[in-house]
Amino acid sequence: MRTRIILWTILLAGCTPTSNKPGLFDHLADKKTVVIYLNRYKVEGVPADIGALTNANSLFIGKDSVAGWTLYPPLSAMNQRNHVPPFRKLPDEITRLVNLRNLALVDLDLTELPENFGNLQNMDTLNLMLNKLTISKELEKLKQLKNLKYLMLVGNQVDSTDVYELKKVNPTLVLDIGPWSEP
Repeated sequence: MRTRIILWTILLAGCTPTSNKPGLFDHLADKKTVVIYLNRYKVEGVPADIGALTNANSLFIGKDSVAGWTLYPPLSAMNQRNHVPPFRKLPDEITRLVNLRNLALVDLDLTELPENFGNLQNMDTLNLMLNKLTISKELEKLKQLKNLKYLMLVGNQVDSTDVYELKKVNPTLVLDIGPWSEP
């Protein structure tokens, strides 16, 4: 009987899942400047593992590292792009990266920012270029970023009321809304 108990204990211990599996970005956890191209990690959206980058003060996340010339579509095509899947969200874990000063989330098909995005109080530069954000729905989150000096919104749905509201809270904020944005 004693042998059976020992064998069952060994068997059960061997079947217990371990939580020592390394996170996707653990190898970048001590870096101050981090550049992530999602295609290199074979993921389509930003995974929750992003929360491991708590030492980062500059973070760039893009779909891929393909560089070169790009032919930009007319305004009508950009507006249509915002209504065509895929639609993605950032994981809440990104709001743990309170040391971030520069954050670029480029062409990730984001439709909304995490609820606690205002936790990123040290941020002075935010690039949200070519996502699918409706800025009027994200205004309250963006207004909480009191140290923000530069905000790039090219390729998102922005109107003059959004610009007015952001400038009212932060008069020195430099906004880049690009040629596709409404006046």
